Amino acid sequence: MPKLSPRASTMQHIAALALAFGLLVAGAGHAAASPLDATPVTGGAFFEHGDADGLGFAIRNYVDGPAFYEAFLRFGGARTLGPAVSRPWVDDGGFAYQLTQRALLQWSPSDDRVGIANLFELLNRSEFAAELEARHIPAAETPSSLPPELAQQARLAWLTDRAIAETFANNPLELGNLDASIEFHGLPMSRPVRLGPFVVQRFQRTALQHWVEEVEGGQPVGSVVLVNAGDVYRDLALPNELLAAPRASDQSAVLDVRLDPPEATDLVPAQVASRTYNTTNHLLRTALALLEGVDVNAAALELAVRDQLAIDFEPMREGVLASFNPARGIRVNDGLRSEDPIPLAAVLAHELRHFEDYKLGQLGEDAQDCLDAEARALAREADTWNALIAATDQSLRETLLVRIETRRAEVSAEGTEAIERLARRLYREVCEKTAIEIAKS
Repeated sequence: MPKLSPRASTMQHIAALALAFGLLVAGAGHAAASPLDATPVTGGAFFEHGDADGLGFAIRNYVDGPAFYEAFLRFGGARTLGPAVSRPWVDDGGFAYQLTQRALLQWSPSDDRVGIANLFELLNRSEFAAELEARHIPAAETPSSLPPELAQQARLAWLTDRAIAETFANNPLELGNLDASIEFHGLPMSRPVRLGPFVVQRFQRTALQHWVEEVEGGQPVGSVVLVNAGDVYRDLALPNELLAAPRASDQSAVLDVRLDPPEATDLVPAQVASRTYNTTNHLLRTALALLEGVDVNAAALELAVRDQLAIDFEPMREGVLASFNPARGIRVNDGLRSEDPIPLAAVLAHELRHFEDYKLGQLGEDAQDCLDAEARALAREADTWNALIAATDQSLRETLLVRIETRRAEVSAEGTEAIERLARRLYREVCEKTAIEIAKS
């Protein structure tokens, strides 16, 4: 939980509810997952801050740290969350945070996951009450003392404003899915309250305004909008004023506010993929982003995106790095989860070449066809490794996989015949077995 520093100046129930109200509001809160008015930077996107003369805030993915940018896009990007409005920081328990205009993103180091923090629960303290009231945020109600399964149903029963309930159900993650609605908004902390030209309801993570009266400068009557909760948190409780100071686009430090004064952590920005791949693993996404910078992989990556090729980790026997199967996609040995993205990218390049050959009808059926395919994949793997090593200025940990990739690149440098010999040595047995199985079938 972040330290709060007062400053001066929450599927059956909801599905039934939505049905009773008619069709869900198309598009309400369901935004395109692309940032608005953002400049691409290493690790993510940069948002210029008003009149700050080119300064602003970037939201990024970090190596061995929070994938804030990935989560930002998953939750709807700037169209839903608004732009970044703070620098990222590390607080108690090693949790990392970053504010957008309408939410507080929180990264847990134990499960390597970024979610939306319970911002309005964090602000549920007496010293913030008057300021929240001045910003038209209803006071939190005390829920009845009930068992957990009944307590949630009781809180959801507070969704009595039709438009707010529809928008709650129509969350940016999965339309009409109750768990996804709670993941995004949290549970209600208040009932809907009429405050001036709108009805507003407070949730654990967000607040929703339903505009019911036309006023100059207000929202259209009938619209439901997310309150700028991130701005509220920034103004009332940001742990350190340094975090609210706009920075240049190339400044990527994550501050550790547990220190006095705060100091930069050793987290560095990760590469970000420009395409959307069929994998949920952050490490694999980072490796795929690296492959986008190596031209020989372009065709395979385009095919992978077009076919939504599944890519994931899976337990495999020792000695097997990865595999491609037309029915199951690419599977990478679970034992490689601790590897750096660069050698992992080289492994993916090998399997993506098999996928590319499959799509082009070049795999064949006999043992020699199999060996030829493995030689092509080894060459692609080596070319990718060489390109990635040449493009990086970081030193890699000395692991078995790094030694394997280094050796394969050395063999490739000796020429085509050397690669073919390596393919026969590594894959002759499996290619002969595969040819026999194909012949039997």
